[in-house]
Amino acid sequence: MKTLTYLLILLIIILGSCTKVLDVQPTQSISSEEAIKNKSGVDRAITGAYSALQYSGSYGRNQILVEDLAADNLVWTGTTQDYSQIANNLIPAENGVIDGIWSANYDCINRVNNVLSRIDGIADLTPEEHDMYKGDGLFLRGLCHFNLVCFFGGVPIKTKPTLDLSNVDQARSTVSDVYTQIISDLQLAAQLLPPTRTLGKASAFSAKALLARVYLTAFHLNNNQEFAASAIAEAEQVINSGVFMLADSCQFLYNGNATESIFEVVSDAQNRNLLAQYFFPRSLTGRYEVSPPALFIQSYDPADTNRFYCSIAYDTINLPYGIKYKDITAGTDRVYVLRLAEMYMIHAEALAYTNGSIETIRTDIDVIRKRAGLPPTMAVDYPELKLAIEYERRHEFAFEGQRWSDLVRTKRATAVLGIDEKYTLFPIPLSEMQTNKKMTQNPGY
Repeated sequence: MKTLTYLLILLIIILGSCTKVLDVQPTQSISSEEAIKNKSGVDRAITGAYSALQYSGSYGRNQILVEDLAADNLVWTGTTQDYSQIANNLIPAENGVIDGIWSANYDCINRVNNVLSRIDGIADLTPEEHDMYKGDGLFLRGLCHFNLVCFFGGVPIKTKPTLDLSNVDQARSTVSDVYTQIISDLQLAAQLLPPTRTLGKASAFSAKALLARVYLTAFHLNNNQEFAASAIAEAEQVINSGVFMLADSCQFLYNGNATESIFEVVSDAQNRNLLAQYFFPRSLTGRYEVSPPALFIQSYDPADTNRFYCSIAYDTINLPYGIKYKDITAGTDRVYVLRLAEMYMIHAEALAYTNGSIETIRTDIDVIRKRAGLPPTMAVDYPELKLAIEYERRHEFAFEGQRWSDLVRTKRATAVLGIDEKYTLFPIPLSEMQTNKKMTQNPGY
């Protein structure tokens, strides 16, 4: 009887492990050989991969919240202890929010890999359709691997679908190898994707814009000048393309204007995000899980009223809350992943950290300041310009999921946040440590 009991427990553990992120059948994905056998199946599968970005562990909530909460743009004001741990930079490996980020990204990667492994054998795709769908997959895989490496450091690179238990256990790749894979995927995606797409779908310029961000981050790792030059070149291509235009005011960014959007996650009533619900105070039927702290509010230039009121509001009892996401009922707020303003900031930062043209850096900064209704920057040398770029990014992209990565990328997190360097990486989730025999934990956890 004991033997039978042990066998049953072992079977439950094995089956349970198959529900983890790197596993055989991600929830709601269309990935079987029978499903991806024609154009219709490919289209549904790619749609399913894009929909993974709407998960709460991705851009549906926590990819956005964690970036500002782990940094200094948000504090915890709610009831979920997992967010409290992130806000205090005391994150245990069993933190559910961090586990969800890991899971959501690998789920998207596995959906994509199911498509990429079969797309070359689909007979009813035109060459243009084949390239577009393949480009979609490569862009999403590059984006998700990038999100993972920024939060966790070296992670397993997944380029093949997990169809059985043979490749569930996989060791971490080096950070350098992860970046090599990301860059390779995005470079090919930029060649395959069309230059313009409908909102919510990646274009060639989406891939180039993400490449600019990736190159800039990779440059900061070891001061590789070629990466900085590539970041500048990719950003310039997007800026000079004529496809995108800065919105006249930040007010238009969140009220239907799409001229600045390079890539965004589109939500609807059926696939809603909960960002407004987590930002809004309880007096407005929200959860008030996070809120902007006093020091961040005070950090705004008194003249920076345009961006301030686009980002922060007050309820009837004077509680501050993030206002970039407003649709608390249906959850259809647009969620920017890449927009044109960032390309100017990437261009400026890459130049500032490689002793580039001071006048060009000032021009880039002033493009963003002018839109905000601010006078030209007063920064005149590289140290001042670096801080000016940091200021603009903090306030331009508040609550858009960039602040933590900005500080970690520039190695400013320890000084600004007062944390130990080892905690600029999150812990590998406990669930992954328990189910992947080859996985190793980050230092300090």
